[in-house]
This record gives sequence, structure tokens and C-alpha cells, in this order.
Amino acid sequence: MEELRSTDILDREIQEDARKKAEKLLKAADSDCERIRSESEARLESARAEKAADCDARLEAYRQDSESAIPLEKQRRMVSLVDTSVRAALDSWFKDIGAARRLALYRSKLERYVPNLGTARLRVREIGYPVSDVEALLEGTVGRDRVESVVVLGEAEARVAGFADGLLVETADRSTLCRVTRSEIFEELLSSRRQELAEALFGGRLPE
Repeated sequence: MEELRSTDILDREIQEDARKKAEKLLKAADSDCERIRSESEARLESARAEKAADCDARLEAYRQDSESAIPLEKQRRMVSLVDTSVRAALDSWFKDIGAARRLALYRSKLERYVPNLGTARLRVREIGYPVSDVEALLEGTVGRDRVESVVVLGEAEARVAGFADGLLVETADRSTLCRVTRSEIFEELLSSRRQELAEALFGGRLPE
């Protein structure tokens, strides 16, 4: 009987020891699980914060770009308005000054081209003026005896040639072409007096 009791006691001790070890292992496992869960939550929260910060940065960059684009677009529109208004005013002025003054402007411009034409024979195409007036202009600049022909163009022909008012003076060998046209007069005025013309048009104060 004594031996049986000793065996029972031994069995209980083994079971108790096994239970304690199992509890220790379970506690360690629980601790590991809690640590992993905490680390996972921390990584997830960090990822969320990083994503939110990136989103905020993108939104701020977009806001700044949008705000900086507004003044640039306003400036572009203002420049376009001024340019369109000045060109319209020039067009009106050019019509109002009459044919005689327009031809005087063309004469002045052609005189500056004379050195480029050399002594070559010339062919002239024109639109907008009586041939006799154009011949008188040529007589006072290049000399009528150098002019082989003066051809009056229709609107469609002039459009193909790239002008709507004035003269094209070309050497007979086609090596030199001088454009004495309204467009050239306008571009010359805009190049040298754009600011002055704009301020005069807007009463000394450009639109903002």
C-alpha cells in the first residue's frame, strides 16, 4: 500500500509540474501575442499618420500652385486685353488719317528700304490706293524708271500674299522683297511705343 501511495504522490507532482510549465508557456505566449498586437497597432498608426501627412502635403502644394496661378492668369489676360485694345485703336487711327497720310507713312518706310534694293529693276504689288498715287510715291523714292510694273491686287490675292493694305516691292530677280504694309507700320509702332500707346489709350492708367 505504501508503494502505491508513493506512486500517486509522484504522479501528482509530475502533473503539477507539467501544469505549472504549461501555465508559464501560455503566459509567455499571451505576452508575445500582446507584444505583436501592440507593435502591429503602432506600425498601423504610424502608416496612417504618414499617409495623412503625405495627403496634407499634397493638398498644400496644390493650394499654393492654384493661388500662384491666379495672378499669372490675371496678368496674361491683362496683357492680352491691352494688346488687343491698342491694336484696335491703331486700326481705327489708321483708317481715320486718310489715304494721303497713309501713303506718306509708306513713303517714309520705303525710303529706309532703298539701300537694300540696290539698282535692280522692281516689280510692285499694291492694294488700297489708285495706281497714280502709288506711282507718284515710287517716283519720289526709288525712281519711276526702275519700276517694271505696278499690279493692283484683289483682296483674295493680297490675303494670299500676306497683307491687306500697302505695297510689296520686289526686285525683278526676286532676290529681295520689301514689305511696305499696314502690318509693318503697326509692328514698328508697337515695338517702339507700345507702353506709351497703352497709357494714352487707358488715360495714363493701365488696367490691373
